[in-house]
Amino acid sequence: MALAGGTAGAAGQGAWQSLCALVRRRPAAHSDGDEDAQGVTGQRELEELRASPDDTERARALARALAVRARQDAEFGQELDAWRNRHGGGSVNMGIYGGTQGTVVQAQHIGTLNVGRPERPGADG
Repeated sequence: MALAGGTAGAAGQGAWQSLCALVRRRPAAHSDGDEDAQGVTGQRELEELRASPDDTERARALARALAVRARQDAEFGQELDAWRNRHGGGSVNMGIYGGTQGTVVQAQHIGTLNVGRPERPGADG
C-alpha cells in the first residue's frame, strides 16, 4: 500500500504509475453495448486506493477488480501478469536461524550474482 501512497521509493512509484497506466490504457472488454455486461475496469478501485493508500480493504478491492478484469480480458490478463513479473507480484519472507551463517544473500528477483572469487580448477588455496 506504500506503493499507492507514493512512499515506496522511486521503484515503487514507477511500479504504481505503470499499473495506473495499464488500467487506464486498456479499456475493459465488453460483450456488447449493455452497461450491465460491461467488464470491470479497476479504475474506480485504483482511484479509491490512491485517495486512501493505507486502506487495506481498498487494496483488496483493487486486487479483486483486476483479477475479475483479467478473467474477462485475456490480453489484459497477460499484461497484468507481465506487470507482476516486472514488479515482483508477491511477498517473500526470509529468515536466518541458528547462529552465525557466514555469507548470506537474500533476494527475490536477481540476475547474475558473484560472491567472492570463483575457484579455478586445480588451484591450491
